[in-house]
Amino acid sequence: MNRKGITLIELLVSFCASAILIAGIYKIFISQQHTFIVQDQIADLQQNVRLAINRMTREIRMTNFGRPHYINSDGSYDDTFFTDGGGMYGKYGSVVTPGGGGTSVTVVEAYQTVTTLSAPVSSGTTISVNDVSGFTTAAGAKGYISINGTESHHISHVHHHSKTLTFPGWDTGVKGTHQAGEPVYLVQAITYSHGIPTAPFRAVPGDSLLRNDNLGSGPQAVADNIDSIQFRNPDGSIPLNPSSACMQVAITVRTNMADPDYKVSGGYRKRTLTSNIQMRNLLY
Repeated sequence: MNRKGITLIELLVSFCASAILIAGIYKIFISQQHTFIVQDQIADLQQNVRLAINRMTREIRMTNFGRPHYINSDGSYDDTFFTDGGGMYGKYGSVVTPGGGGTSVTVVEAYQTVTTLSAPVSSGTTISVNDVSGFTTAAGAKGYISINGTESHHISHVHHHSKTLTFPGWDTGVKGTHQAGEPVYLVQAITYSHGIPTAPFRAVPGDSLLRNDNLGSGPQAVADNIDSIQFRNPDGSIPLNPSSACMQVAITVRTNMADPDYKVSGGYRKRTLTSNIQMRNLLY
């Protein structure tokens, strides 16, 4: 019988061919995996910036809701609202306060319903409500209200037993006619800025979009991996005009990890989203 086997040279050739084939397949696999990781990071990046700007847009658009102004005796609005101590919390004398060279902005609005009127009111400096637990005059943190979104006042006393709120002496009192059951909003100054959140709110290393409701909890991260943020006029100029009814916000966000194959911006891919926000409650 004539038996034929495989020579050493044939075996080496087959091994070399298999190694080249496997190396090619592995290279394609690594390339596809890298592409997938990059696309996944870019998708996360884009979702991150959209979520960040969508939340800001909702709140900034509501700026001046609740008429957070001091009301003169003739019923006209005074833009130096809550005049005691230089403005709300003693520092915000305008419903829009830019800061940080365009890297932060504070907007004032009646942000949330805290309680309702328990009795009709059309004048005076005291109102009756169904719940006073959401208000305090300590440091003015929860001492600003809006009645039914039409007029605002500063609280000087919270009476827990009678469930009434009293305005300070310089306040000329309720201007409109309000019925029991109408909402009483808490007026807040909400600050958006760019920076590093402090413990215990720091989730990941790096800069974040920060939101501070100025109620004592400090700035908290809304979105991470924020490279830069600017609050500016619709034409792109800085500083932001506080009296303008439109604000442009530009956010640049980067990927979570650097790509050694990407030779730009230190390996971080970046996207910038720009949005013009119309503050409709300033158009009165």
